[in-house]
Amino acid sequence: MNLAEFSKVFRRFLLSYLIILFIPLLAGLISYHVSLKTAEKYSIMNSTQVLHEGKTILEQRLDEINRFANQLATNSDVNTLLNKNITEKNKIVSSMKQLSTDISPFASTNDFLEDFYIYFRRMDIVMVPGSVYYRPYHFYQEYHYTDFTFSEWKTEVLSHHQGMLPRKAFVMDERNTNVITYIRPLPMNSYSKSMGSIVVPIESSKINNLLMGISTQFNGWVYIMDENNGHIVTTNGIDESEISPIHSRVSMNDNRLYLEDGTLLITAHSDKYNWTYVAGIPSKTLVRQAAPIKYITWLVTIGTLVIGLIICFLFAYRHSRPITGMMKTLKEYTGTESRNDYDFLHGNISKLIATNVDLHSQLAEQKPLLKDAFLKQLLAGELTEKNQNLQEFAALADLPIIGNKGFVSILKVAGYEEMSSSEIYEELHAIRLVIQKESLKLCQKFYVTNLDSDKMVYIFLDDQKDTDVFARDIEQMFLSLKKQFQHQYRISLKVGFGQPFQSLLDISRSYNEAVQALDYITISTNDYHLFWYNEMIKETVLFYYPLDYEFRLLKNLKEGNAEEAKKILQEIYEENINNRCLPKDMLEQVMYEIKGTLFKAFDQYSSKKEELEKVWKNIWDIQVDEESIESLKNKFDQAIECYCQMIADQRKESNHTMIHSIKTFLHEHYQSPDLTIYGIAEHFNRPEKFISHIFKEETGEYLYEYLEKIRMNEAMNLLANSKKTINDIAKEVGYNSAHSFRRAFKRINKVTPNQFRKTLQD
Repeated sequence: MNLAEFSKVFRRFLLSYLIILFIPLLAGLISYHVSLKTAEKYSIMNSTQVLHEGKTILEQRLDEINRFANQLATNSDVNTLLNKNITEKNKIVSSMKQLSTDISPFASTNDFLEDFYIYFRRMDIVMVPGSVYYRPYHFYQEYHYTDFTFSEWKTEVLSHHQGMLPRKAFVMDERNTNVITYIRPLPMNSYSKSMGSIVVPIESSKINNLLMGISTQFNGWVYIMDENNGHIVTTNGIDESEISPIHSRVSMNDNRLYLEDGTLLITAHSDKYNWTYVAGIPSKTLVRQAAPIKYITWLVTIGTLVIGLIICFLFAYRHSRPITGMMKTLKEYTGTESRNDYDFLHGNISKLIATNVDLHSQLAEQKPLLKDAFLKQLLAGELTEKNQNLQEFAALADLPIIGNKGFVSILKVAGYEEMSSSEIYEELHAIRLVIQKESLKLCQKFYVTNLDSDKMVYIFLDDQKDTDVFARDIEQMFLSLKKQFQHQYRISLKVGFGQPFQSLLDISRSYNEAVQALDYITISTNDYHLFWYNEMIKETVLFYYPLDYEFRLLKNLKEGNAEEAKKILQEIYEENINNRCLPKDMLEQVMYEIKGTLFKAFDQYSSKKEELEKVWKNIWDIQVDEESIESLKNKFDQAIECYCQMIADQRKESNHTMIHSIKTFLHEHYQSPDLTIYGIAEHFNRPEKFISHIFKEETGEYLYEYLEKIRMNEAMNLLANSKKTINDIAKEVGYNSAHSFRRAFKRINKVTPNQFRKTLQD
């Protein structure tokens, strides 16, 4: 891109994107300093949380010890042994052993209880989990405080009131350690001299483990001070000599302060045990927690700036290019220049919108023409679809069909037959509009279209009313119109009615009957104004076989619709034989016409004419003048059925060929994950709906189901006969992902691919 060639539109886009880019960068720099403070704040919060979590866990453990001691203090076996004296020591050996065994599980419930023991004063016995010391001195040799003699131990520990002894040096299995000691006198109601005690030595290292988060996460130290006696309970990461000057600065009213070297002191107090927890977090740790934010912020800022500048240039070029091209095209088309590109675009787009509005108006004006064309096709019998499809076509023409049953009538404005001028046409147009407006006031369930300049065709539809009632209502409507126009405008109206139709496909028949009824009114010497077809005196000198009936018969034969074709013939039979009562020679003429129509249809059967030879010969051999009317009807029906069956067979054969080709194509391309019904239809150059319909009609299953069945069969074969992974098999049988393959496999086979493979291996 040459910077000199950048348009004003490009520069405006670029400037907008740069402003959008630098605003968040500026906000990021401001938030950077806030983030540093926030990081330090959260470091303090995290360290405080770690200290409080350790405090909470430690108190929970101590509470568990207290509950354990209370549970033992209420134990009936323990209380029984407390009351035994030394003379009964030998008699209760088994009871002591049993109790020692029973209390053993308690040592595993809390690591603070691993070394607890019970002292029975009257028998002078020490019991530990799983063992009994009948001479306390033996127990003292293995577990003793370094600064207590045996007698001091019995006095200070075994006879001590309930409470906690501060941290003391302790020897445990020849191992030197430090412990704090929990003491619980027995029994529970001993207010003076106790009869025994429960003693729980707790190693300081176990307490330190609960506070390790301070040293591991923050490289700090922690200690616990018993405020009751000023003794240190435990320390971690700090010498006891350093605690005294630090603790003197710890204030219970302020749980956070800084030392001279920047170390942050965090304190927490336990009201339950009157212990003070003090943690020290070095200043470098607080800075280290915030340091990544600094480096990441600068790295992200510089990277964002570079990438953002590139994106700004690309977006500015991309978004300005179509506008620049549009401007160039519009300027070449209009031949005008403009200093302000946006005003120029605004003006031309406004013109386009105005043009689009005009186009929509023109399309709206065409809707009446579409409606009129649909009604005329319906009257002419050119539409042979089922009622449901006809209703869909009507909806496209913005003409919703409200029923399938009704009447057709033709209204003629009398007195204008011999007149033709522009003034007459305008007058007739105005009359038709007034007639339609007045008709709507009397009835809503009809559609109307013009026939010539002086005729209007009405199609009445109503499935709810009885046929006779509906006919009377229609006749009454036209009588009212006739009287109104005769009285107000001196205009005479004549109306011909066809017989009722029972389906939309039968409208053309009712229309032809209405035409004949109106023609009869015109040529009749009687003063008829409204006349029904079934009341018309039939002319017996001419047969009835209009061209539209022949057209409909040929069309249904071509489509292989035998039932509709035979129905048309039956109407012709009914009209000529029953209604017109034609003589024999005229009936023979009708049969010759039907025979000729069949020959026309057979001649259109261009492929495989050898199959028509038998039907052709049978029709050719029919002697109209020698056979009965009933025999002729049967032979014509048989010929129609045979012909339509051949059409259906040919269509079915063509469908079979198509289905075979589709199946072959699916077997060859099922591995492609992009295989769709649209792609298949495009390959065979047929509509997608047609492909889906004939496949379902011929095979009884949907096309996508057949494709899925192919893929599943191949997948099961690979699962059974190969060691390929599920991912590889999914790709090989045409799935985009193993997840979609597993879901489809389980939905069809009720097991997962892995379960299917395991069942085969078992």
